Amino acid sequence: MPVLKWRWVAVAGGAVALVTAGLLWLLLGWSAAPDASVRIDAVKTAFGIGAGAGGVFALWLATRRQRTMELQLAETTRVAGVTERDLEERRVTELYTKAVEQLGSDKAPVRLGGLYALERLGQDNPKQRQTIVNVLCAYLRMPVKAPPTGFKGTAARDRSEDPEEGELLVRLAAQELLKTHLSHDAAGYWPEMSIDLQRATLVDFRLSGCTLAAADFSRARFVGQLHIRGTRFTGQVGFYGTEFLDIVNFDRSVFEEGAFFSRAHFSSNVRFTRVRSGGRFEFSRTVFEEGADFDGGEHAELDLADAQFGTR
Repeated sequence: MPVLKWRWVAVAGGAVALVTAGLLWLLLGWSAAPDASVRIDAVKTAFGIGAGAGGVFALWLATRRQRTMELQLAETTRVAGVTERDLEERRVTELYTKAVEQLGSDKAPVRLGGLYALERLGQDNPKQRQTIVNVLCAYLRMPVKAPPTGFKGTAARDRSEDPEEGELLVRLAAQELLKTHLSHDAAGYWPEMSIDLQRATLVDFRLSGCTLAAADFSRARFVGQLHIRGTRFTGQVGFYGTEFLDIVNFDRSVFEEGAFFSRAHFSSNVRFTRVRSGGRFEFSRTVFEEGADFDGGEHAELDLADAQFGTR
C-alpha cells in the first residue's frame, strides 16, 4: 500500500472545510427570511454535514493506518521467517559438510563419528534423509579390503587400531544404520527410501523386516551371510551380476515390481521360500552352486532360463 503523504491529508481537510463553508453559504442564500433562527439552523446543518464528512475522512484515515500496520507486521513476520529458514538451512549445511568431512578421515573413530552425526541430522531433518542414505550407500560403495569371513578370528585384536579392521567396523556401522532406518517397525523408520549399493562389498549384510522404495545391488559382493527376510520392495530391485559368497535368505520377502538376478552367482544355499513378486522375477544365466529353494513362492512371472543348478 503506498504511503499517504501529509500534504494530501491537509488538502482533504481543507476540502472538508470548503464543503462546510459552501453548504453554509448555500443554505443561507436559499433561505427566504434569513433571521437569527434560520441562520442558526443553517449553521447547524452545514456544520453537521461538515462534521459527518470529517468523521468519514477520519474513519478512512484510521482504517488505512490500521491496514498499513497490518501489512508492516506481515512483512516483518515474513522477513523473520525467511531469515530463520536461511539460518536453519545454513546450520544444516554446516553440520552436513562437517560430517562428510569426518568420513574422509584416516581414523576409524572419526569416521564413525561422521556416520552418527549424519544419522542425527537425518532424524531431525526429514528432507535430508534420502541424501544421507545416499551418502551411506556411497561410502559402502568405496573399495575395501575385508576379511573373507567378516570378524571371525579377530576378537583378540584391537580392531579400531588396525586400519583394515577399523574400516570394517565403520562399514558394519553404516550397514546397521541403513537397517535401523529402513525397518518399518522401528521407531526411527525413514519411509520411501531408495538405496544404491552397486558394486559395494557388504559384510554380513542384514536387511530383514524393512520397507524401501527401490534397491540396486548390481555387481555387489556379499561377504558372509545375507539375510533379507520379510522385506518389502515397492519398486524395482536389481541384483544383476551380484556375487553371494555365503548363505542367502530371502524368506517371505515381497518384490512388488519384481527383481532381476540375471548372471548372479550363489556360492552357497539360497532360500526364496514364500517370496511374492508382482512383476518379473528373473534368474537368467544365474548360477546356484548348491541349489535354491523356491517353495511356497507366488510370482507373476518366474524366469529361470539358462539358470545353472549344482550340488557342490
